[in-house]
Amino acid sequence: MTATPSARREHDLLAPRTFGRTGRAVSAIGLGTYHLTSDRGVAHDEALDIVRAAYDSGINVFDTAPMYGVGEAEFILATALGGDLLERVVTIDKIGRFEKSILARLGERCYTDPAAMTAQLEHSLRVLGVRRLPVLLPHETDWTEWWPDGVTESAPVLRFLAEASQRDLVGHAGLSVRKPEQAVTLAGTGLFDVALYVHYFNMVWADTGAPAIQAFTEQRMGVAVGAPYRQGLLTSLDPDLPRRLSAERRASVPPGVVRRIEGAQRIAREAGLSMVEMGLRWLLGDPRVHTVVVGPRSARELKENVAWAAQGPLPADVTAALAALTAIEPGSWERG
Repeated sequence: MTATPSARREHDLLAPRTFGRTGRAVSAIGLGTYHLTSDRGVAHDEALDIVRAAYDSGINVFDTAPMYGVGEAEFILATALGGDLLERVVTIDKIGRFEKSILARLGERCYTDPAAMTAQLEHSLRVLGVRRLPVLLPHETDWTEWWPDGVTESAPVLRFLAEASQRDLVGHAGLSVRKPEQAVTLAGTGLFDVALYVHYFNMVWADTGAPAIQAFTEQRMGVAVGAPYRQGLLTSLDPDLPRRLSAERRASVPPGVVRRIEGAQRIAREAGLSMVEMGLRWLLGDPRVHTVVVGPRSARELKENVAWAAQGPLPADVTAALAALTAIEPGSWERG
């Protein structure tokens, strides 16, 4: 039985933005469902409450994928909101990551098999209880598995997306990307309406992701930013974090980036902000970003995200201090 969400309240913080050339109005923050599953330690009833509370707060963007909880996240959305509502809001779903789906046994060949992609899409439609998805993205669109002959209009995934659109199963096709160069190349095809950009556009890696964000903007794509905290690296004010990162010498977090993180921590402390609030409000201050997909694991975290977003963009001096961090060259551990 599908539960009926309570009456929706308008919320100033979520004053809608136009999602690029889709023409859809989207809330400034969206709800990601990656963390709302049993394998992430979230109880089913709590996950339902979080989804309903997000909708009641004014959020109208909901991001999910078949791999999240191996379909559990899709089921949670369907149970919390119902299919009719999921067709009216901006539900973003994905195909791909077949190793964690109903097509797990078929392996990598699914990335070049439109029939397999269709099977996964139709299963997601059944789980969500919808006839049509507002937005569909190939998961990890920058993976070479999708593009056996390079990024060409004859690629199997593009044939699949065209057929899904012709059958009116999908409203808009988009990208789910993280690698900056590949993101620019894919955006340049002009074939995608939406981009979900993860990991590399945030208050510390702003210059890394800037070319991708600019490419999306030039194509008038709807721009959503997800995973803006680099898997927790940008959430902590722990003064010992830079030392630990220096000891680990991760190639993905070179010495200059460690210094940037240390600088961001200092700016947050001086401004009286948490790193999470500062990171969210930094993104909300960029007009090229239409919605920021947040991933709360509890009702408390959801309320915090809503309250932080209600504060609007950061003060100008904080934004300027963060911008100055990009003057620190990332460098590499090999070069000392």
